[in-house]
Amino acid sequence: MDCLHVKNLSKTVGGQDATFAVRDVSFTAVPGEITLLIGRSGAGKSTLLDMLGGLSVPDGGVIRYGDTGLWPGSKQSVREARRKLALVFQHPHEQLFAATVRGEFHYTLRPFKLSGEEREARIAEALELFGLGPELLDERPHELSGGTQRRAALASVFASRPRWLLLDEPTAGLDHEAAARLTDTLRSWTRRTGGCALVATHDLDAFLPMADRIVMLSQGTVVHDCTPAELAARPAMLGDAGLLPPEALALGSLLRRHGVDVPAGLPAPEETAQAIAAALAAGARRGQGADAAAGLSAPEKRLSAAASADAPASPGSASRDAVLCGSLGASAASGSPPTFASGSATAPDGAVSAGPYECGIPAGSPAIEVDSSAAETVQAGTSADDRSPSSGSGLSPAMEPSPPALPIGRRFDPRTFWIGYVLLSAGILLQKSLIGLAVSAAITAAAVLLSQVPFRAVWKPLRAFLIFTGLSAVIAGLTIGAGQGESPIGFNPQAALAAVRALSNLMLVLVLGVLFPLTVGYLRMKQGVEQGLAVLAGLKFPVEAVALTASLMFRFIPLIGGQWNRFGRIAKARGQGRSGKSGLGLAEFRIMALPFMFSLIRMADEFSTALEIRGYSRTGGRRTRSRTLRMQARDYAAMGVFLLVFLCLAVLSDTLG
Repeated sequence: MDCLHVKNLSKTVGGQDATFAVRDVSFTAVPGEITLLIGRSGAGKSTLLDMLGGLSVPDGGVIRYGDTGLWPGSKQSVREARRKLALVFQHPHEQLFAATVRGEFHYTLRPFKLSGEEREARIAEALELFGLGPELLDERPHELSGGTQRRAALASVFASRPRWLLLDEPTAGLDHEAAARLTDTLRSWTRRTGGCALVATHDLDAFLPMADRIVMLSQGTVVHDCTPAELAARPAMLGDAGLLPPEALALGSLLRRHGVDVPAGLPAPEETAQAIAAALAAGARRGQGADAAAGLSAPEKRLSAAASADAPASPGSASRDAVLCGSLGASAASGSPPTFASGSATAPDGAVSAGPYECGIPAGSPAIEVDSSAAETVQAGTSADDRSPSSGSGLSPAMEPSPPALPIGRRFDPRTFWIGYVLLSAGILLQKSLIGLAVSAAITAAAVLLSQVPFRAVWKPLRAFLIFTGLSAVIAGLTIGAGQGESPIGFNPQAALAAVRALSNLMLVLVLGVLFPLTVGYLRMKQGVEQGLAVLAGLKFPVEAVALTASLMFRFIPLIGGQWNRFGRIAKARGQGRSGKSGLGLAEFRIMALPFMFSLIRMADEFSTALEIRGYSRTGGRRTRSRTLRMQARDYAAMGVFLLVFLCLAVLSDTLG
């Protein structure tokens, strides 16, 4: 059988203190089935989908689509595997690149080299699947409504007829009706084509009734691999991943506890409604309506009182379900079957017990509380070792870990780093000799080490600048038509070296510019400029505008990088195995360049609107500060060091010429 096999898959994230985003994940997905990947935010679902979709290379493990290896695999096998799958991101409308909807379909189907007739047949089939008409093909995708954009994007994905469909939160932003249409379409597609869908989702109510397999992740590892029936029989498994039971499962357990004959497992809403109606009718026939006028029974009063007592103090799932139980008890008094308290030893005939989750999640459940706490810690991006004694970690004071050392960016005033950045940059730009550049490079390397910023964050912009420097050197060194009798095209090494020298200073300043915001933080950078230039406010100097401009300049590069990476992932996912390369090819660059520029324009417009709302178009007014920065003795000492380094660089430049 052409199954998806995942074995011992692992992926780390971070720099020197790398942590596992995915660790030793193994499972098998079968064609014709829907497999859910569930877990709290930060559990590793999106990282796993990226590796399954060929967008990210795992650090270890195996991914095989049938007999075709994705990781590890040859270029040919990687290309074949990618053509069998399609990845749909959380907001599918962001995958629209072409000028028209027809262009979206053509881009998706181009790698398959279909005849015109076959291509049009696939387009018509995909449009019909999502309820779209052929008149939509000549429309501009970004001028469509949000819902139509999403359906058009999904239709372009389904037109490739993938064997494996990877979806990341597909119902995000959809109302109940739209989510139901999407899940029905997905179910019919798997049954009709024999394809397999892997869905990373938090929407268990929408997907559990039609899922065939559930892979539950917590902190990057698989804690349970089960069927929906097994989960319905043992809902406490959700607690191992820090998850709450879906509403349908919690309601079914609660109704069974109170004698309503709800079908076992995950019944459809219609079945639950019919069971409630039947229970109410049976109660009315037994003449309990008259007895209800006298009020609630003693157990019901105790349950309602407990619910009222718990609700204000515990806003979590336990109090929610206690209130729900109390409400059901009250409705039962007006015609439903008799109810019994949580601790009652007897139950009506035919009542089905759902185990420890009979009335939602019991308050004080050790498994739930421990795992939920751990999951929340992972979601916040911290480890258990980072928690203080007051965080409720449960460790004794002697066992509590010592607090982490304060990063260097927090030890000093941001104004110190501003002055240091200006002095170091000025000293580096003064250098003209190779010795001066070597000393400047050593100083920059020392700054990188002292900042504790992961080298990966510095290497990305540095690599791009090195490529730019190399191309500039080649262009500067080219000579065309140098003289009579000589070769028409030559190369001048001295001119190329001069170009490298001229750009090397800028490259070192760029590295310092990358370190600065990562070490200090954008907000503290802005605070430092505002307070440093505050003395000029009386002269009508636009201090706030200058501070904001400076912080935005430093933030602009990483924002562009983030947008570039996002569009690169989308283009690569839509490439359908166009190349076996791990990076972006020319085809991906061509298709993503224009929407990437549009996204930057939209980002600038959003920045402008946000600044207008916050009043930055008005200058001269006084603003309150949440915190006032104060210089310490170590700040003055650090500024002295920066000044000394600048003087040394200035003397070196003057001495060496």
